[in-house]
Amino acid sequence: MTETNSRNSVRDGAVVGIQPWFPWPLSRWSWWTEAIPAERVAAVRIVTASVLLFDLLFTYLPHFHTLFSPEALGGRDLYAGKFRDDHYFWSLLRVLPEGWGPQAVFAVWIAAAVGLLMGWRPLVCGLLAWVCAVSVWNIAPGAHNGGDRLRHTLLLMVAVSHAGAVWGVRSIRHHGEPRRVLVPGWPVKVLFVQLAALYFFSGYYKLLSPIWRNGYVMYWASHDLYWSLYPGPATWLPVWLHRLSAQITLIWELGFPLLAVLPRTRVPTLVLGVLFHLGTLFTLEVGCFALYSIACYAAFVPWERWRELWPGWSRQNVTNNPRLGVNPS
Repeated sequence: MTETNSRNSVRDGAVVGIQPWFPWPLSRWSWWTEAIPAERVAAVRIVTASVLLFDLLFTYLPHFHTLFSPEALGGRDLYAGKFRDDHYFWSLLRVLPEGWGPQAVFAVWIAAAVGLLMGWRPLVCGLLAWVCAVSVWNIAPGAHNGGDRLRHTLLLMVAVSHAGAVWGVRSIRHHGEPRRVLVPGWPVKVLFVQLAALYFFSGYYKLLSPIWRNGYVMYWASHDLYWSLYPGPATWLPVWLHRLSAQITLIWELGFPLLAVLPRTRVPTLVLGVLFHLGTLFTLEVGCFALYSIACYAAFVPWERWRELWPGWSRQNVTNNPRLGVNPS
């Protein structure tokens, strides 16, 4: 952390955690190195943990025997080719005994998700959840989609972002003069860059397809028995509305990297993103991809303004606290 940033953090609040060393030019880029309100990453932690628990309890566990039992369709050798010597895939389920390994991994995974939700040692819980998620992904890739890859990124981001500084059982809360709590902002910036790249390149490859350019892709997808959750009601909408939704999606995805940073278009762009993912959640077979995507947007909501609306809601005295990265004295 630079001396100027340290003085500013002392005057405006206090930075929890340690700012890592960045090479030039990242070290000179204030957008990358600036601290952000701790409420932003705490919100991502809570939403991500909630979605993860929903995912585990309602999408994994009902099919646990089928996916992870060698007597059914699963087992460690279902995708054995991924683990050849010239590959770099790994999974705890390839090491642990088949008799109790999957049960142990899911027990740790659920416990880590509960720990994240409560804000108990988010670094440890986040890394444990990430290890379990990657292990399950690699052992049974056929049961997953791109949303599960986004889940991996979210878990790593939560683990390294000091997400337990507020709104958790180990948060820094003392009675006294309220002070802002800040955390290094680079994990949220990494998440934003990944979202921007995800949307832009998704839009780019869609643009190469004639069925996306003419807009009929949404008409066919909404009537497809494999993709659509409600193919019957989809017939109630006019064709032009399906085509319009496809073209708006193209414009939004291709323009997201720019529109999301311009002050006048930032809020509409982010709101449209949430609406887009809610729409896919309730109309298309995308699994938990929509929910994990919405969890990313929690980082862009100014949750810290709650403290301005209700000053007594959260009081934090950070003076001379040994858990802080800086000392106000």
